[in-house]
Amino acid sequence: MADHQEFAARLGLALKQANISPSALGAAVGVDKSVVSRWLAGRVRPTQHNLARIAAVIAERIPGFSMLDFDGPMLARSKDDVAGTGFDANSLPVHFSILESARNETARRGMEYFGIYTLYYWSFGQPGRFARMAMMLRPENGLIEARYGADGYSFLGWALLLLNRMYLVMSEERFEAMTFMVLNAGQQPKARFITGILTGPAEGLLVPTSAAVVMVRNADTSSDRVADMALFDIESQRPAIIDEAEVPAAVLSALRQATILKGPLLQVPFSSGDAV
Repeated sequence: MADHQEFAARLGLALKQANISPSALGAAVGVDKSVVSRWLAGRVRPTQHNLARIAAVIAERIPGFSMLDFDGPMLARSKDDVAGTGFDANSLPVHFSILESARNETARRGMEYFGIYTLYYWSFGQPGRFARMAMMLRPENGLIEARYGADGYSFLGWALLLLNRMYLVMSEERFEAMTFMVLNAGQQPKARFITGILTGPAEGLLVPTSAAVVMVRNADTSSDRVADMALFDIESQRPAIIDEAEVPAAVLSALRQATILKGPLLQVPFSSGDAV
């Protein structure tokens, strides 16, 4: 359990992220603002009853927030925590031992995946056309920093490598959107063709939408972050939406292999990209 000072720091950060003033928190919880001031100063810690009420108030502004966040990994959503990669990898709000497992798997197999790719998937907003974006995976804080984008789009987040499967959580500031990916294993000794599923909001009414996705390696990353970013910036200037004729045959084949199983379930099988 976090001590009084650590709790005070976590509470202060959570209130800042949720844009809740100490007086507003006191009113919502049913205590005087002087009590909240003592909590924030680290002089006392709330009772379990008040702690549950505090978490509920914050959860109204930060979905998924719970009492566990006061004792588990600290949330890091403020710009003060940004360090070039979007937020502090040591403060990702992931429970259990997932981060430790991801770091171990990244240390063991991350080199197979670090690189700059082209990402293809069926367009969410233009039926019959395809999205094509640049994707970069490179090491950061023992995990994998992930970026993808094209002209007018820029997503930033993290990829967690677990049991040779990759889980990506990405955010886009301009459109206040998030996307999520689950990817199959790549090839050895170096991933060159990766399939998976992408989920995010479609343009317009922002309807939740999923599609098969394929990543094709273009280049390796290096120890020079500036050089890697320069190459990624060039790759990500291309148009985001393309016609079928511009999609490589192996990619098109893999996208079409996405199958519906047992009713409304979308599954995307592993593909090496060899069969067309």
